[in-house]
Amino acid sequence: MKKTNLFCAVLVTAVMAMTALSQVSEVRKIDRLVRSIDASLKNKKSAELVFADVADPESEGPEKWQSFASEKALDKHRETSETYSIAYCWRQNGKLAKSNFTLFSESGDWTKYVFHYFRTDGTLAKAAIDYRTFEGDIILLQDIYFNSKGKVIKTTNKVLDLTSHKPKKMTRGIREEVAQLQQETDYYKSVSKLPFAKLIK
Repeated sequence: MKKTNLFCAVLVTAVMAMTALSQVSEVRKIDRLVRSIDASLKNKKSAELVFADVADPESEGPEKWQSFASEKALDKHRETSETYSIAYCWRQNGKLAKSNFTLFSESGDWTKYVFHYFRTDGTLAKAAIDYRTFEGDIILLQDIYFNSKGKVIKTTNKVLDLTSHKPKKMTRGIREEVAQLQQETDYYKSVSKLPFAKLIK
C-alpha cells in the first residue's frame, strides 16, 4: 500500500513538472511571437485599421463599432462626438496580428490600454494591459499568456508610480485595484471574437 502511494506521489510530481516545463516553453514561444510582431510593425507610424465604439455614451444600449479610414478620420469624428473605446489594428502577412484597445473614462481619471497579440490561426497569444489611474496615482501593468485553446498559462503584475514610473509599495487600496483589474476581461481570445470582427476586410 505504501509503495502504491509513493508511486502515485512520484507520478503526480512528474506530471506537474512536465506541465510546468511545457508552460515555460509555451511562454517563451509567445514572447518570440510578440517580438516578431513588434519588429515587423516597427516602421509603421499609423494603424492599418481603426475602429471605435460610436454608441451614445449616455445611453445604456449596445456597443456600436464603426470603421474609420485612418487615425485622422477618427480624430475628426471625435471633434464633434467623443468615443471612449478605440481599437488600432495591424496586420502581418495579411492577417490581423496586433490590436491596441484604448479605453478611458469620460471624466479622464483613468485610461486603459489593452494590447492583443494574435497567432496566425487567429487565437490570442498574449494580452498586455497598461492601466493608469489618478486613484492612488498608479500604473498597473499586467501580462496574460494564453495557450492555443484559450487557457491562461501565466499572468504577471507590476505596480508603478504614475509620475515617476518607479515601483510602488503595495497598499490595501492598490491591492484592491489589482484584484479588480484581474477580474475584468477587457481582452478577446480570438480575432473572430473582436467586437468589430465583421468590419475587418
